[in-house]
Amino acid sequence: MTNIFIGNQGDVYYASLNILVLTLMLLLAVQLLIHRKKRAYLTLGLCMAIMLVEQFVFLGAGLLGSGESPGFDFIRNLFNAASFILANMGVYQLYAETSKKLTRSVYWLLGLAVLLSLIPIVGSIYQLLLGGLAFYVVYPLLNPSRKYLFGLSFYTVATIAHLINSVLVEPVVFLHAIDNLFRVGFYAVLFVILFDRVIELMENIYRKSTRDALTGLYNRFYFYTTVSFMVSEKTPISIIFFDLDNFKKLNDTRGHEEGDKALKSVASILKEEGEEIGIAGRYGGEEMVMMIEDPDVDVAEVAEKVRYRIESETIVTASIGYASYEEGLTTDQIIKNSDNAMYNAKKTGKNKVVSYENIREGQHEAS
Repeated sequence: MTNIFIGNQGDVYYASLNILVLTLMLLLAVQLLIHRKKRAYLTLGLCMAIMLVEQFVFLGAGLLGSGESPGFDFIRNLFNAASFILANMGVYQLYAETSKKLTRSVYWLLGLAVLLSLIPIVGSIYQLLLGGLAFYVVYPLLNPSRKYLFGLSFYTVATIAHLINSVLVEPVVFLHAIDNLFRVGFYAVLFVILFDRVIELMENIYRKSTRDALTGLYNRFYFYTTVSFMVSEKTPISIIFFDLDNFKKLNDTRGHEEGDKALKSVASILKEEGEEIGIAGRYGGEEMVMMIEDPDVDVAEVAEKVRYRIESETIVTASIGYASYEEGLTTDQIIKNSDNAMYNAKKTGKNKVVSYENIREGQHEAS
């Protein structure tokens, strides 16, 4: 049973595991390179390709029974060092811009890997030093990432196991297993880091496409699209329209920085009050909106609470209008109704809440 972990069978077993993981990573890196053309994916793809070549060499040697020759120690040390350098360079490029100085340093490290790998013990010690260098250069960029720390730990343990075995007359099966299995673990962790970074970038792209950069509220397009969907489903929603009073004067007298702070403060209030009952968005300039989708919520009460918080917690006040969905209304009409109610609040004194239904009733009475 232990023969599977050492000798030719061991090379076949571990090479097969590595080929599986590395192939998945190479495919992912190639797909990302095609679609995003980022240098990091080229570096990682090159790293995976180099490691795949090594693993196919070991797989073939294991199958042919020629994997015990001394030259394989040189190949193993060289490929392990080179792939580790390129892998960390790729991770670095995922999170930071690279300079010409850094690129030259990587070339020097690769050159040293070729020379030092000629002596197995020295080659293993060099790999340990590379692990320490990665800890100080790459690890801080990842905020810091426990996954990356686990990966470095796997790599370090595997390298130490290989170093010990290289000085022993008879290799220890347990150490040989650790050497190979922990390297599989290192590549698996690297795959997870790459996948997590892709998800993170996709989330950032989605956020930028749906959120206002200054306030963090949903942007006008996303808000309008969401309201349109609710209207198409005949959901009994309500729209609250906010316009900050005398905002231009605030910008002119106290500066745009104070104006931005006010917008952020009001946006924070809208997020808090709209949580679990609807969504809030920035409609444009100093205009903000809320969609209430919970039919059990008293819209007038929510609007008044927001108005009071804006007045008491920020340096501005807001004129507020709201309107509710009725059968036959379009998205534009319901938003326009709430806008008209807000405009009425602004004309009749500002810093107040007006319902479109009250305006309509007043018009009927007047007629």
